[in-house]
Amino acid sequence: MNNDIILTGPPRSGTTLACSLLNELPNTAALHEPMNLKMFPDPVTALEETQRFFVRMRTSILETGTALSKIKGGSIPLNPFADDSTSERSSVVRKGTLHFEKSFSPDFKLVIKQNGHFTFLLPELSNHFPVFVLLRHPVATIASWNTIQAPVAQGNLRVLKTLNPELYHSLERLPDLIERQVALLVEMYNCYDSLENSQFLYYEDLIASQGKSLKNIIPAAENHEHALRSKNKNPLYSLELIRDIKNHLAKVSSAFAGHYTLDDIFAY
Repeated sequence: MNNDIILTGPPRSGTTLACSLLNELPNTAALHEPMNLKMFPDPVTALEETQRFFVRMRTSILETGTALSKIKGGSIPLNPFADDSTSERSSVVRKGTLHFEKSFSPDFKLVIKQNGHFTFLLPELSNHFPVFVLLRHPVATIASWNTIQAPVAQGNLRVLKTLNPELYHSLERLPDLIERQVALLVEMYNCYDSLENSQFLYYEDLIASQGKSLKNIIPAAENHEHALRSKNKNPLYSLELIRDIKNHLAKVSSAFAGHYTLDDIFAY
């Protein structure tokens, strides 16, 4: 069994929260965006770099109890962006050394999370790693993009310059921001089309189950009991923004139909 596990999903879908919760489990390590753009110059090299990175992090954890990850105060937070009342929240995490205060067996589970990087590398990754995708209601996903300081807030991803330059430039040509963001989200969902139902997790289930839905990745998560609160109706999301997002999503709702229906979009 391959104990090196890929976790991905659209940015702001709850993947950082998932990493934080997974790190509470025995014999499990989850890393939040430890890789960098230089490791993804093209799909072939990116796959090779990912394979080598898993080996390096597994060795580091077994030998020193440490690994690279984006962290805050020495650990992975539940939310990588400031949870305040401003509409342009900044990142609160920085790349650093994550220290694990627990023991690991040689066959421990190592989960590495990258959002855009792994999403647009899925055809290559799926043949070599167990892959899991965490999704969140598309209205809330895009609404959250509009409250943070990150490339995705502009409806594009830097990694697309190397993994899919044609898509990067086509997105850049779309003048309307929400249209661009929706187009990006559609492309990400298209990347997930080849996956099985068992490979998907949902933010809404993660919250409602108090973290237990992560058992699909690590069975020990069945014992999680966290008082988690949904951020889908964040007061930072204005009614005007929500209406605009809904109208744009309605035009391409078939892209999300296997996960969120048109009724789901308008019921938000």
